Amino acid sequence: MTQVTEVRLPDMAEFIDFLEARKAETENPKHAAMIGLLIEHSVAEVRDLDIDRTMATLVEDCVYHHWGDSRTLETFGRRPVVDRKMVRANYLAEMESGILRMDKIALDVERFFVSDDAIAWDGYVRLRVPGAMLAAAGTPLPDGGTAADDYVQTTRVAIVIPFRDGLMAGEDFYYDGQSILEKVA
Repeated sequence: MTQVTEVRLPDMAEFIDFLEARKAETENPKHAAMIGLLIEHSVAEVRDLDIDRTMATLVEDCVYHHWGDSRTLETFGRRPVVDRKMVRANYLAEMESGILRMDKIALDVERFFVSDDAIAWDGYVRLRVPGAMLAAAGTPLPDGGTAADDYVQTTRVAIVIPFRDGLMAGEDFYYDGQSILEKVA
């Protein structure tokens, strides 16, 4: 018999609060501005679902890379995105699918670094995903789980965001391949 325990649901507000606290304690004005831009990007992208504000935080030739675990990359359709039109299209698709919502994604930070040219952190990304999406990607569901259920997938990540001319130059995601999948009760 499968025992369902209380799953910690994603809440992107925690990450935004974390960034606000880091910005408040940062004495370097350039670093504070970079963190401020990341806050604007995160709020526009996930809370407000505002594609124009999201894109305004990025340089014209922004590049997104996803590295690591092939199953995670396949499940979420991750591939390099090296064209601004593709970046915009990816953001719009994720906004429309509902995966980019405050209660669908969370970033739990363990270490956080800011330099003059990048922000980086590692920790965990937690995504609330429908079982149908996982099943369609061939992801085995936990015992007792079905495609009709929702799950929280927790994956260890490292994320690097390079900056150029005061804007984000893209994002690089590194996934470890040791995801935990928990059924939402």
